[in-house]
Amino acid sequence: MNAMPIRRALRALLTVSINQRRALVVQHLGFESSELDTLPAVLDGVGRELGVDLTLDGVRGDVVLAEHGFVSRVAPQVLHAFLEDRPLLTVSRAPAEAADTRRRVQALHADLVRQLRTLNPGRPAATPSVTPGSLPADTGFDSDFDSRLHAHKLVEDELDPDRAELLNQLRRGLVDPSQPPLTAGYGRKATIAIDFSTGTARVDELADQRLRVTRDVPYLSRGAWPAAEAKERDLDLVVWDIAVAAGGFRLLHSPVNWWHAPLMAPPELNLSRYTVLPQHLEMARHLAAGPVSPAELRLRSRVGLSDLRGFLQACLFLGLAHWVPTARA
Repeated sequence: MNAMPIRRALRALLTVSINQRRALVVQHLGFESSELDTLPAVLDGVGRELGVDLTLDGVRGDVVLAEHGFVSRVAPQVLHAFLEDRPLLTVSRAPAEAADTRRRVQALHADLVRQLRTLNPGRPAATPSVTPGSLPADTGFDSDFDSRLHAHKLVEDELDPDRAELLNQLRRGLVDPSQPPLTAGYGRKATIAIDFSTGTARVDELADQRLRVTRDVPYLSRGAWPAAEAKERDLDLVVWDIAVAAGGFRLLHSPVNWWHAPLMAPPELNLSRYTVLPQHLEMARHLAAGPVSPAELRLRSRVGLSDLRGFLQACLFLGLAHWVPTARA
């Protein structure tokens, strides 16, 4: 797919008169559910100003709208594959103290109008760059976080029976290669087929993007099979990505007071096979240094809660870390 025709088409959309309103689908990426409640109203206002009907979609789109900090945490090559030459628009997450929703909406509106108006062929710098180092690091760390005041943020998402069974089958297959093959995915042309006996998985490109970029946990997919051109990946690498995506669910074998329960990892812990993200490598360093609780690890590594949970879930699933048993009186 070539970026130039796409931008020409977008430019044409943005220069039509109000009486010739056209539709533009905006795919969202990296936003929390509370933020997605605000975006449709913002896009509606932006669309009225530009004379374009802007529709928000989580699966497809003519352009991609991403949260700035999320983009900075995704491997550039993975993000480029996801974009497929589509223009990328980015907006920043509101700081915790920004209680004025009206000002926040006005700022988002102005920012998106500016970015959409600069989608001009022949001006490649108009679209925000996603090359390495082009975006400032944003770890999502909240220095004012207090588990007593923000207890609702520590509540795990509900895991539906289908994906619960998927994760259980993954865990069994990791320790018992004789388990039958497992297929999972996100629908048509987005399938993952896992062969525990060979320790490999065949992954459709669309499934790989949904897993590694949007961090969606796949569903069991009975009867589906990857396309002939699907890529082959090692099982443990796929499990790492699935477990990171499942970070919002209950952490594996976590005790009731998991936030302050200590975790341990071997001193020689090396995660370079699974991740090159600086925040992951920093957490691995502290985890290998000795018992540390999730609360302590968050403070030492200065990471956001979602990054912390995804990292811990992946380490726990692959046996790279474990909870320290509590001494009984």
